[in-house]
Amino acid sequence: MDFSAEKKATFDEKGRVVLPVDYKNEMGGRIPNGQLAVEIDPFEKCLNVYPLEAWEKRLASFKAKLNRNNPRQSRLLDMIYRNFKIISVPESCRMNFPNNFLEKVNISKDVVFVGVGDRIRLWDAGEYDAYLETGGDYGELFSEFFGSEED
Repeated sequence: MDFSAEKKATFDEKGRVVLPVDYKNEMGGRIPNGQLAVEIDPFEKCLNVYPLEAWEKRLASFKAKLNRNNPRQSRLLDMIYRNFKIISVPESCRMNFPNNFLEKVNISKDVVFVGVGDRIRLWDAGEYDAYLETGGDYGELFSEFFGSEED
């Protein structure tokens, strides 16, 4: 899966939000096993939403790199596990996220889903606007990391 694009949405009065159909279609028209993994992003004020297969690869990578017998690495592993949750997603794709996750990233009502490769980022609309203002110029960043010459 290679998610892309931005989609705006709104949480309803029961604290649910519908996954945009484009992302559901990218997963073959349904959520595999009816579950998604939700992670509090370690760097930005947003949530990362993964299909289980992508999340399991990410988690396996963490576990392969960290030694539970090293106190600092064990602490990081504890933090990783505290900051993700597997959620059930009904056919309607109307999702409930853990309240404490939403609070940590200031999500309340209006949100933006942003597809980024194997994950979908969920932002509070205001936080997303602030993030975009501090992100730098697309052309400059592209040139810095990929060069200005075409292959």
